[in-house]
Amino acid sequence: MKLLPHASLGSPLRQTALTVATGALLALGSGAANAVDATFTGYTDGCFGLACVPAANSAPSSITLNGLTYTNSTFSVTSAGGFAAIGSAPGTPNIDNLGSFTLTGAPFTYTDSHFDLLVSFTAPPGTTPGSVLVTDTLMGVVASTDNGGVFLDFDNTPKHFTFGSGDTAASFDLSVNDVSVTAGHTVAVTGTIAILSPGVFIVPAPEPGTYVLLLAGLGALGFVARRRKS
Repeated sequence: MKLLPHASLGSPLRQTALTVATGALLALGSGAANAVDATFTGYTDGCFGLACVPAANSAPSSITLNGLTYTNSTFSVTSAGGFAAIGSAPGTPNIDNLGSFTLTGAPFTYTDSHFDLLVSFTAPPGTTPGSVLVTDTLMGVVASTDNGGVFLDFDNTPKHFTFGSGDTAASFDLSVNDVSVTAGHTVAVTGTIAILSPGVFIVPAPEPGTYVLLLAGLGALGFVARRRKS
């Protein structure tokens, strides 16, 4: 039987081994490259009135303008793919939203009233500024019990934050959504966090199969090298 030259045996095998090893290395690298997530914690407060300044208070509290009541909240959310939604349903107390509004049926004209939302961050460490004020204008009328509603038109301009320093520096934007509440109901204030640059992120560990793939590729390369020497 005529044997093929070692080069003929080794070349396809070597190419396959290189492909396997390269794929495993890319898989290992992609975990770090796509890890753009962090945990954001904090709390909210609010006040009714033009250019009012809410008192920072992480304990449960509420304020009322006639039949419209705002209840504060705490939140702790982790982003996925660089985004985090602060949008859980209202509760007692509120958790993982930006607070809630409850509107009773007490007659009142809310148009041209104002509300200011204070959002404070306790993590990531070093978040600057530590808090931001989001202004709001109210529109709507409650004419009688369970008749009418209020639209809260927040300043939707994203609020910019930074955290960390040097190689761990990062930044993110917070956007607050408008709110509509009908008499007799309670709705949550919601928002979105978008990470803008890399920094102190949660890096997921590679899957065990990735290590197996890498070892298989390296082993095949070693086998090819031994065949060439023989």
